[in-house]
Amino acid sequence: MRSSLVVVLAVLTVSAAPAHRAAPRSALVGVLRAYRTALGTSTPGRPRTRVLHWSITEGDLSGTEADVFSGDDYRTDSTIGSVTDAQGSIGGHGWSQNANGEIMEESGVHDRVTIDDNAFTAAVLNPRAAPTGVRLVGHVSQPYDAYEVLVDPPSGVPQTLYIDARTSLLDERTVNYPGHTMVFTYSDYRTTLGLSFAWHVHENIDNGLREIDRRLVDAQVGGPIDPSLIAMPQSRSIVTFAQPTAILPAKIIDDRIIIPVRMGSHTVNMQLDSGASAIALDRGIVHALGYVEHGHITEETAGTYTESDAVVPSMTIGALSMQNVHIESLPFETIAGNEPVAGLLGFDFLDCVVLHVDYADGTVEAISPQSFTPPAGAVAIPIALDDGIPAIFVSLGQVSTMRMLVDTGADRSLLFSSFAREHPAALVDQGLGDEMEAQSPFLGNFEGVGGTVGYRPIDLGPLRVSSWTFPRWLFYLTQDPSKFEIEDYDGILGQDFLRYYDLYLDYPHGRILLAPNARYTQRFGT
Repeated sequence: MRSSLVVVLAVLTVSAAPAHRAAPRSALVGVLRAYRTALGTSTPGRPRTRVLHWSITEGDLSGTEADVFSGDDYRTDSTIGSVTDAQGSIGGHGWSQNANGEIMEESGVHDRVTIDDNAFTAAVLNPRAAPTGVRLVGHVSQPYDAYEVLVDPPSGVPQTLYIDARTSLLDERTVNYPGHTMVFTYSDYRTTLGLSFAWHVHENIDNGLREIDRRLVDAQVGGPIDPSLIAMPQSRSIVTFAQPTAILPAKIIDDRIIIPVRMGSHTVNMQLDSGASAIALDRGIVHALGYVEHGHITEETAGTYTESDAVVPSMTIGALSMQNVHIESLPFETIAGNEPVAGLLGFDFLDCVVLHVDYADGTVEAISPQSFTPPAGAVAIPIALDDGIPAIFVSLGQVSTMRMLVDTGADRSLLFSSFAREHPAALVDQGLGDEMEAQSPFLGNFEGVGGTVGYRPIDLGPLRVSSWTFPRWLFYLTQDPSKFEIEDYDGILGQDFLRYYDLYLDYPHGRILLAPNARYTQRFGT
């Protein structure tokens, strides 16, 4: 979601402001009033609209971006290198569109920055009211001659704003997520029809891990807006069905779903992975097949790695075909049984089909979304797909609402270290975890893209998923705030849970469906 704190494109962070005694509230009132005045006001009688065109550089890539604002609604369309995508919000309902044209609609999973925005906006509009979580730290000389304002409302994210002491405009905004830091700096302010905003915005992610530079080329304020420039586009499908249903040439090996994918005259084994937000292919395969990479961006998941975009002209999976598919080129190699695996089939594929995984029989079926009828006896569970990974609500012990990712690529169910920090009383092992640690006291780890993640076993319960209750469940608890942990989620339900069900991944209808299989009956009864 775009920030409403300032009239420029942007958001985010450095490190948390040190604990200081808050300055007198009267001083904060003066800073906020001056800030509001410096931003300016729209020319009377003109609509609240802006159209901004930017030039962008990111690493070795360059491109353009167009931002269209109408009141509180907006849409952004950007092209960087070979990738064109979009995002926006209509009536408070956010969405994003990826390079393959597929839409992800926001459910409010990541609302902490919005909480901050609302708190700061309320303080700016009425500075004499006691602002919740907004305080003036003081007047600083470094890194700017500025007033340092801390925005940290309940359930928000600690953010620091540096408001210039001379101009009263924003020099820098910082946001601090656990293990994740970004910094936005603003300069070259200009005034158009009474509104002042930055024509240069620089984004520094995780102390230089990635940097994005934006320079405004053209700004139009207060003019009429064609509604089509704000509207959410239609989602596109990259999958073509030869018939309404297709049994895929898949193998389920140790509960990993391995699918051979034809690319031109070559076949590559890829893992079906609902925990992947895109289609990814090992860089060595990309080079061997002669696909052109665009850009080199540093990312972090289980470790740090370089990612590029590439386009695969043709991908065929049994009776399914895909053309001109944008994929991520990155380091990924693994073995399932004796089968080499060199890629992941994630959101971009799964969003176009209803996928039925029969773990007990070892079969995988793709169904056209228009032809799918839920099977009798299957339980539908709503999912959120804000990050391209299905998330559901479960409960564990006394924690009644947990947001868990459903990940066919995870061997074990995980709890994130962020959950442990927020709910230490819930981490009372029921015996098996302690027993496993006593037998093997060394910290375990598992493989992720770019590296490994440490864990320890922990036996907790009861686990409640929809209508099912399990008195105990063995989780792996991650041991560091790794980038592997996607923010605002508590953990992962992996293959150790999913294997007891017929699983239907139904992204097009916003749900998964589960039907207990013979494995479930054998272990848990009816």
